[in-house]
Amino acid sequence: MEVEDGDHSQGETVQYCTAATTMVSPEIVEIGEDSRSVDVGGGNDVYVAVGKDDMDVVKWALDHHVAPHHARVFLVHVFPPVAYIPTPVGRLSRSQLSQDQVRVYINEESNRRRNLLQKYIRLCADAKVTVDTMLIEHRNIAKAILDLIPVVNITKLVIGTKRAPSSRRLTKNLAKGKFLKKHAPDYCEVTVVYNGQKVSDNERARELNRPHEVSSSSGEAVARHSERNFFEC
Repeated sequence: MEVEDGDHSQGETVQYCTAATTMVSPEIVEIGEDSRSVDVGGGNDVYVAVGKDDMDVVKWALDHHVAPHHARVFLVHVFPPVAYIPTPVGRLSRSQLSQDQVRVYINEESNRRRNLLQKYIRLCADAKVTVDTMLIEHRNIAKAILDLIPVVNITKLVIGTKRAPSSRRLTKNLAKGKFLKKHAPDYCEVTVVYNGQKVSDNERARELNRPHEVSSSSGEAVARHSERNFFEC
């Protein structure tokens, strides 16, 4: 997911919204923030975290977790609360603008999110799979999804990453998947997908051990070079 992350502040209101259909619904039904358990999904349903460009993630979920007419796909999209709004004179706090100006901007952002989700919805519809959308307003993507798991009883969760597991840099996206795999309840199966392929736990372990392996190899090379220079002398 490509939504910016941020620190979770205590007391933050989290809004869960769903729109259930194989096409984009003009209405969004809110799930109350005080809800602890909501009868939204079934045991075979798959939840896929999506951002700007996660077609390969949705496709993997459809190919490996979903059978037509036997399960639903929930597209989970986390977006940050609106704190600042772009204007001709720069970014201004929403408190500096009128309610009408804030309402117009929020409606524009809502339409943008609907258009973003449309391509994923079409992919699921082409696969003859019932698809629902779930929008969450939260500053921290991983925390929002983790809190959602017991609320809607998620047993299968798929999230994507844009950085190869072999990369030395541990990106936020890969860190989100690792965080969710570590902290999710035992009944929830979390899958991280890169470039249309499942990222295994062994690949992440090699990722974390690689710096040590590189330093050890470099040390051995230096030792062999020093030994050769000694005999040459």
